[in-house]
Amino acid sequence: MNFRFNLFFCTVLTALYFLPLYADDISTGESADELNEVFASQGGVSITQGEIDTAFSKIPAEYLLAYIRNGDRVDRMIGDLLRIRIVAAEAKAAQFDEDPITKSRMAMAAERELAEAWMAKIKAETPEADYEALAHEYYLSNPDQFMTDELVDVSHILISSNERSKEEALQLASSLKEQLVEDSTQFDPLVMEFSDDPSKGSNIGRIPRMKRGQMVKPFEDMSFSMENPGDISELVETEYGYHLIRLNNKFTPESVPFSQAKANTMVQVREKHMEENRARYLRALLDHEIELKEGAVEAMARRHFGDDFELAPVFEE
Repeated sequence: MNFRFNLFFCTVLTALYFLPLYADDISTGESADELNEVFASQGGVSITQGEIDTAFSKIPAEYLLAYIRNGDRVDRMIGDLLRIRIVAAEAKAAQFDEDPITKSRMAMAAERELAEAWMAKIKAETPEADYEALAHEYYLSNPDQFMTDELVDVSHILISSNERSKEEALQLASSLKEQLVEDSTQFDPLVMEFSDDPSKGSNIGRIPRMKRGQMVKPFEDMSFSMENPGDISELVETEYGYHLIRLNNKFTPESVPFSQAKANTMVQVREKHMEENRARYLRALLDHEIELKEGAVEAMARRHFGDDFELAPVFEE
């Protein structure tokens, strides 16, 4: 199944057009009729435009368009919806939905879905705040979170042991180190003549803005330990061979101006503000002790463990 170049674009555009209307609980009129139109079918079952919108409604609004633009994701969602419907149809045909336990599970699933949708509504309806002021307050209170990365500008010579023995690689790398001790200005020419780094033709072995985690650890540790531009390291062994590293420059972390951090920080504090409102609502709603009816735990334990209470769970009073 692939909706990306045929069915997908025209039907999704229709779904997007009617999405705000559907959210207002359409029950009559031409729009409702269109939402009842079939979107996709498989094995005798189908899903409608409205049901696609319902599935989309679980995606946060700020991510919805990006989600819909990803045809693979929508393909998977459509496949999942049809699979569930086909399996559910089989279960209903077998009257499995009439089983008391199944009925209870279905009711509990519906209740969970309702509760989650309600809590999403509570969060979405959080009263607005001055998010720029909150973002600025957060910026001032957390300066460590608004620093540029520590960076180094390094160049390196790689002597690989892929085409030579490890001993030969070590001998050549040591020889190059001795030459550089005598004349460090020969570093770049030696890169071009001896380095086994395949990218040397385009960068002369230079990594101009390397941050931590970008290179293998021995290489990284040596690069960030050097202090003075122009310093050349001792031999560094990695899984790729032996390296000689020259420090070209160091970039110490600097504070990012609020003007640059403002947009992302406002998004973060808005989400935090909404989540806190949701949490307050939930705490107020659940401000009651859980009470277990006398004898209820024992009755439950007997149903599942008989008289072997040693296997039964212990509930705190």
